[in-house]
Amino acid sequence: MVYRLREIAAQFGMELTGDGDIPIHGLCGLSDNRSDCLSYTGHKRYVRDAAASDIPAFVTTPEHPVAGKACLFHEQPEYVMALIADWIAPTQYSQEDLVHSSAVVHETARVHASVELGPNVVVGSHCVVGKGSRLLANSVLFDRVRVGEDCIVYPGCVVREDCTLGDRVILQPGVVVGGDGFGYVQRDGRHVKIPQLGGVTLESDVEVGANATIDRGRFTDTRIGRGTKIDNLVMLGHNVQVGDDCLLVAQVGVSGSTRLGNRVTLAGKVGVAGHRTIVDDVLVLGQSMVSKDIREPGIWAGQPIHPVNIWRKAVARFYSGLK
Repeated sequence: MVYRLREIAAQFGMELTGDGDIPIHGLCGLSDNRSDCLSYTGHKRYVRDAAASDIPAFVTTPEHPVAGKACLFHEQPEYVMALIADWIAPTQYSQEDLVHSSAVVHETARVHASVELGPNVVVGSHCVVGKGSRLLANSVLFDRVRVGEDCIVYPGCVVREDCTLGDRVILQPGVVVGGDGFGYVQRDGRHVKIPQLGGVTLESDVEVGANATIDRGRFTDTRIGRGTKIDNLVMLGHNVQVGDDCLLVAQVGVSGSTRLGNRVTLAGKVGVAGHRTIVDDVLVLGQSMVSKDIREPGIWAGQPIHPVNIWRKAVARFYSGLK
């Protein structure tokens, strides 16, 4: 699809300056420098580079127009670019029938008539799948799974028994929700498996990245709060409780029975020991190890964890001694 710049302006209610007939073939970043795409400037320091680029049009703030370019004005350019990207995104996956002939749905399952079921999808007994949801190829719902409205379960996902997805949940390819928690008790020198009787609850607007795993609870549910976003290759252990609007970045590992507050960010490769508590509004920098509770909001880092100003001083002192 090719869009005229004025079409995009009208669709999102933005003021336009410059040539509204510029054809837009897609979106790009400033460094991509494509002459047929729309880009954006997220900060005034990029305006000069934008003006020198081959890109014909930019979304920018009213305070920082890009000289010599057509401009669409919005107070938060990156946000509206996300909306535009969603509007013009190409088709991801198509099938002729709403329910593929190879899909298997148990007779006791309640699947809304608008739900899309891809090839080889399996829906177990007493499952409930809400309006507008999509279960794509080779995804499996075990028994008694509840899926809310407008969810997307991408190919190769598994949601095990007694787990719940709220509305607008997205599972990227290969996600496993509700695998057994890593629980064993020793008897006569051997490891005896502890049955995991709880489930997993993902509240509304949660997204889980590709090949991430969220273990079921031992007695009660592992729970992920509303609006939390989980990156690829994240592992959450049994009975973990994650608050609302958290960000868990790639290769984070959270051990069992740990509790994260609201708006917690764990950067890449952060590890969290079991039975820890992290309060609201904490940012943990990449590759840190949370081996104790974090009871004060702010930025933390290090192995073991410390407030970031202490960690930076310690690192500076360590390296100064090597000179």
